[in-house]
Formats: sequence, structure tokens, C-alpha cells
Amino acid sequence: MADAQGTEQEIDLRNYADRVLKRWWIVAICVVIAVVASFTISRTSNKNLTQGTATVYLGQPISPNGSLVPNPLSSNPLYATALAKQRQYQEVAEKAAGLEPGELQGHVSVALISTAVGVKGIAVPLAQLTVQGPFTPAQSAAAANSMAEQIVAKSNTYTTAKQAAVVAARDSLQTRIDGLAADADGIRSQLDKLQKASLGAAERASLTAPLLGILQYDSNTEALLQEQLPDLQAQVDYIENVEGGSVITPARGAKVAPTSKQFSLLIAIVLGLIVGILLAVLSTVFWPLRPVIETEATGTP
Repeated sequence: MADAQGTEQEIDLRNYADRVLKRWWIVAICVVIAVVASFTISRTSNKNLTQGTATVYLGQPISPNGSLVPNPLSSNPLYATALAKQRQYQEVAEKAAGLEPGELQGHVSVALISTAVGVKGIAVPLAQLTVQGPFTPAQSAAAANSMAEQIVAKSNTYTTAKQAAVVAARDSLQTRIDGLAADADGIRSQLDKLQKASLGAAERASLTAPLLGILQYDSNTEALLQEQLPDLQAQVDYIENVEGGSVITPARGAKVAPTSKQFSLLIAIVLGLIVGILLAVLSTVFWPLRPVIETEATGTP
């Protein structure tokens, strides 16, 4: 009989359970297929799979006036991810690892692992760059290290230019100090010659007095410049080790640990049961069960 309007038809779960029980062999076949497939995949999937992971500090640049550079791209892990997906960087890594062009595509990933305290207590991200694929351990490590070095070099565009300017100032200062020292040595040599020359006291004094004045000036200037040199060297070290990004831990290639056989077997059984039950129920729609014909014994007249 049709249901009255506005009422809901009850679902008889026993009917579906009966369908599954009568087609139990479909469920059994699905479970067996799933277990066999899981066993085959577990033996072959990770057999030649290796990976190399490099830990990268993305840096925290400082402006020339000493303030933090606001929202630098280099401190954003998404920036590193975007660089790692670029073919121009992958091509360099492929050459460094001895891989064919295009082999790294889809095998490079970047993940934020934690935050480190950077300049002025600001938290900056540490990222892990991983290369995983059907490569040798050495190839995975070489590709990961190449990618990490390229990302660090690109992230350090500003800090590298800043460091170059400070290095140039330091070298120029050192060159001037060396020049003053060479001039002082020359003046001392001239004074020694004047002391050995056959000159009168007045003549020797008139000749040595200007040289002594120059020597005193050069010595004082050299001493002042020597005081500035450590500050410039400290700036170079600070930019290189604190502001600029770096590869903290180079990658080492290793085989990927296989997944747990027990866990894979459990997943296979569960998936086999689910698929088998669905197929058993659907099979009764397209392949109906034969009705059971009940017969009654008839008496003889």
C-alpha cells in the first residue's frame, strides 16, 4: 500500500542485511582483492623511494637605520614554496643531482616546521625542503641541497647587497690603514737615513721636523681608523649570521621507511568490506535474487 501523504517510509535494514548475507561471496572476493593489492603495493611502492631533507632559515633583514624590514617576502614560507615549484630552480637542482630534465617535477615540497627567534626577538620561520622520489640517496640529497641553497640565495638578495656595501667600506678602510702604515714605514726609513747623514744639528732638525709631524699625523689617523675596523667587521658577521638566511642542516639521502604492514592490512580489509557490501547491495538491483518457492506436501486421495 502507498504511504499516506506526509508520512515517511521506513527503511528496513534487515532487507539490506539479507541481501549482503545472500551475496556474501562478493564481499569475500572484494576483501581478498584488497588484501592482495595492499600486499603487492607495500612490497613495490617504497622499494626504490628515497628522500633528502634540508632545514633552511629564511632570515630577517634589517633596514640601514636599524629597524626591521616590514613583512619581507623572504621570511614567508609560502615564498620558499613558490620558488621551489619554479622550473628554473628545479633545472639547476636536476643538473646538480645528475637527473634528467623534469624528473624533480612533483617531487619537491617545503613545509614550515617551527619558528626561531630572530632579530630583536621576532619569530621567523624555519622551513624544511624535501626531495622525495625514485632516486638514489645521493641524488635526493644533492637535489635538496641545491634547491635549499638557491632559495637562500634568492631570499638573501637584500642582505647580500647590504653586506657587500659594508664589506666594501671595511676593505676601503683596511686599504687606507695599510697605506698609512706603508707611509709611516717610509718616513721612518728617511729619518734613519737623516740620522746617519753628515749634517749639522740645525740642518738635521729642519729636515726631520716635518717628517716627524707627518709620522705623528699618520700614526694618530691609523689608530682612529683601527678603532672603526672591528665595528664594520661585526656588521658583516651580523648580516651574514643573523639577518641573512642560511642552510642550517644540509640534506642527507636515505630510503623512505615503509609503511606499517599491519596498518596497511587493516585499511585494505576495511576498504574491501565497504566496497564488497556496496557491490553486494547493488548487485541485487541489477541481478535480483531468485524468490524462494515454498511447496506444501499434498495428501493422496
